[in-house]
Order: sequence, then C-alpha cells, then structure tokens
Amino acid sequence: MKDAGRKQHPEPVGMRDLSAGSKGQGGKKDVQYAKSQQKAEASIAGIGFWFVVWYGSSVLCNNSSKELLPLVGSGRVLTLMQLIASSILGLTVLSCGVGGLKLKKCSGYQRQIWILGAIFATSFLCLNVGMQYMHVSMAMVLRATEPLFAVVIIVVRGGTVKLSICATLVMVVLGAAMCAFSEPKFSMTGLALLGLANFGFTMRSVTAKAIKDENSDVDNVNLFFHCCWRGAIFQAVVVSCFDLNLATLLSGHFGDDPRFFYLAAVNSIGYFMYLQASFIVLSKVGVVSHTVGNSLRRPVCIALAVAYFGNKITSVQLLGIILACVGAGAYSVLKASSSATPGKK
Repeated sequence: MKDAGRKQHPEPVGMRDLSAGSKGQGGKKDVQYAKSQQKAEASIAGIGFWFVVWYGSSVLCNNSSKELLPLVGSGRVLTLMQLIASSILGLTVLSCGVGGLKLKKCSGYQRQIWILGAIFATSFLCLNVGMQYMHVSMAMVLRATEPLFAVVIIVVRGGTVKLSICATLVMVVLGAAMCAFSEPKFSMTGLALLGLANFGFTMRSVTAKAIKDENSDVDNVNLFFHCCWRGAIFQAVVVSCFDLNLATLLSGHFGDDPRFFYLAAVNSIGYFMYLQASFIVLSKVGVVSHTVGNSLRRPVCIALAVAYFGNKITSVQLLGIILACVGAGAYSVLKASSSATPGKK
C-alpha cells in the first residue's frame, strides 16, 4: 500500500532521449548490416555468375572449334572467323556503351597494338591448327605447359625464378609428357604447334601488360577490340596466301553441313565471351583468386571435352592430366602471390 501511494518520479528527459537515441542507433546499425549482407550476397552471386559464364563459354569455344575444323577445312580460316566475329561483337559493345564503356582511339600506341594483334592472331592460329592433330582434351593438357614458356622468357630477359616455382614446372612437364606419349595418335606436329601457341600467348600477355602500363586509360574491352580487328587483317593475309579466295571458300563446302551456321554462331559467341568474362572476373576478385579460377578452368574443359567427344582416357593419362593441372595451378598461385621485386616478372 505504501508503495502504491508513493509518487512516481518520471524519467529525466535527457535519459529518455539518450535511451531512444541508443535504440535508434542500434536500429540503424541493424539496417546497415542487413544492407551490407545483401550487397555481399549479391556480389558473391554476381562473381559466381561470371565464373559460370567464363567456364561455360570456354568449353563451348573449345568443343565447337574442334567440330568446326573439318567443316571449314582449315584452322587458318577458323581463326579468321573468330577474329572477325570478336571484332564485330566488341565494336557493338563499345558503340552501344554497355557498362559505360566507350570506343577509344589508340593513337599513342599504334605500333604496339599492331604487334599485339599479329601475336594474338598467330597464337590462336597455332592453337586451332594444332587441334586438327589431337583431341581437345590433349590440346588443353599441352596448354597447361604455358608457365614453362613464361619462365623461359623471364630468364632470357634477365629475371630470376624461385626454386619452388621450378618444382611446379617439373610437375607440368612430367604430366604433359605422360599424356602426350601415351596418346595412340600422338603427333609431333601438333606438339610443336601447341608449343608455339603457348609461346605466343605468353608474349601476348607481356605485350598487353606493357601497353597498359604505358597507357593507364585503356580498358580491356578496347584493347581486345583493337587487337582483334588488327589480328583479323593479319589473318586475312594468311588465309589469302594458303586457302585461296575467301569468297570461294564461303560459297563452297561451308554450307553442306546444316550444323555449320549453328556451330559458327556458338563458337563466335563462346570465343568472345570467354575472353571477356576472364577480364570481368579479374575486375571483381583478386589476382590470386582469378589465377586459381583460371587453373581450375582447364581441368573442367578437359573433363567436359572427354565427356562430349567420348575420348578414352587411360590411367597414365589421367595421372598426367592431374599432375599438369595441379602443377600449372601451383605455379600460377605462387607467381601471383609472390611480391614483385626488381629483376622479377
């Protein structure tokens, strides 16, 4: 009764304001946290989507290239088709301003971009012609030896290579050798062409990096577009020398197979998208993460090529594929995660 009769003292106004402010701040923090979680989830989903596009378009490009080769009759013609299609798609993307991109001139590095275009075209030329001599899966295993060529170029240019990186190259070479020499239809011509392709792709990376270092305003899509149309001109000269007249080719056996236009469309889009998706993924993740993703892409391509074409893989070849892919992946991770020091690339 005494308690009931006591006068209730109201909470001081300042205390009420402080309490309400604390609750308000807590509510804002909860909302901000929820928004940050949603952004993180959206970012992960976006990265995952582009990884799927990257891997999927790479598989489509490789497998459709193999099927197109007998239809077009030459890896030289296929390379020209890919470069022309990528030039058109790249120009369309830049002209329409997709993603805020704009078409830029390359007045400050004309000579370098022409060299890059020639290297780019030659690299894919060697790859496409090389695939005429072997299965897609075998070609992808030999592509895994690209780090070996990168190390050779580094040493020739006066750089040094860590022992741990050399150890990964032993795995790559051993794995590739196990696959190559246990292949019933092994071709030295195909091996030589894939070796030239790897050397070319390494030089492409070196040249492109030099251009971007000297011209910070150039983006990857513009660089790719200018590289492709110049490469297409270079490749048109090659085709005119070795494959007669392009108009004669187009009016010849190309249309005999009803799958030609379907495969050509799939190959063109796959070729363009897998190269662009790689750059997009690189812009969304760190260098090491991108390197790991690129290393995992190769065994995915090999496995799906084997499943699609029904190639038989022996236990020796399977072990070789694992060694080559793991070695290439380890090399890439070690190279990307190592700090840059003078004399090293």
